[in-house]
Amino acid sequence: MERLRGLIAAPHTPFDRNGMVAYPVIRQQVELLLEQGVTGAYISGTTGEGVSCSVEERLKVMDAWSEASAGRLKLIVHIGALSIRDVETLGRHANELRVHATSVVPPNYFKPASLASLVRFCALAAATAPDTAFYYYHTVMSGVAFPMDKFLEAADGVIPNLAGIKFNSPDLYMYQNCRHACGGRYDIVYGVDEFFAGALALGAECFIGSTYNYMAPTYLEVWEAFRRGDMAGVDRGMRKACLGVDILVKHGGVAAGKAMMLAHGVDCGDPRPPLDRLDDATKRRIVEEFRRIVAR
Repeated sequence: MERLRGLIAAPHTPFDRNGMVAYPVIRQQVELLLEQGVTGAYISGTTGEGVSCSVEERLKVMDAWSEASAGRLKLIVHIGALSIRDVETLGRHANELRVHATSVVPPNYFKPASLASLVRFCALAAATAPDTAFYYYHTVMSGVAFPMDKFLEAADGVIPNLAGIKFNSPDLYMYQNCRHACGGRYDIVYGVDEFFAGALALGAECFIGSTYNYMAPTYLEVWEAFRRGDMAGVDRGMRKACLGVDILVKHGGVAAGKAMMLAHGVDCGDPRPPLDRLDDATKRRIVEEFRRIVAR
């Protein structure tokens, strides 16, 4: 299977003032990502509030991204849900759209009780889009924690279209183990933006993250400095990137990220409950702070 390369943004799902999906905004998001040098989009994941959207909305979001990107971005679609029937509906539609890949977070209420249970669930999810690459989404937010190198070994040969893992953990020891598991055949895409440089040092060639929506050029500068062996440049770039991450930590990840999109003229609205929204004054302060950071 073709491995992913470059920066892949995890875009926000845009909502209007009534909390409904603002599908026309997706075209603006696509154009912004392309302008910044991003190669793909991981849609309806954590940043995209996929689990806060209905299946019908998620299907329409898929359609909107597919139409707006028109093959210019590699689309990875998160199809995880509490109900396997919803997973099947989402996966079949992704397969019909011929997106680059599907991905899944396991259910976080009735959780897989063992590694074998997790593999069985992922096999069912992957089979809904048999013509499409499949990436397991490893994140602490799921509450499902198994050694991911052991997951790859257990899933090897069981899930025919398993391409790799979206690895959202600062555990670079396990990340390295996964890169070498099963003879290094699987694509381990790194997903913690503030550990970007550390993953680069271990050989990462693709990254998925939320801050690539609005700070992709900063990370590409870090990448280029790393290629040149300019460690001072890596440090300067990562300092700028981490100041951007600080805004997310300070004000709440999804809401603050949506506010930073305003600096690029793209209004993604507020997050859905139970996530808190920000008042307009706070949004303005975030935009001002973000602009100071990128101007450094």
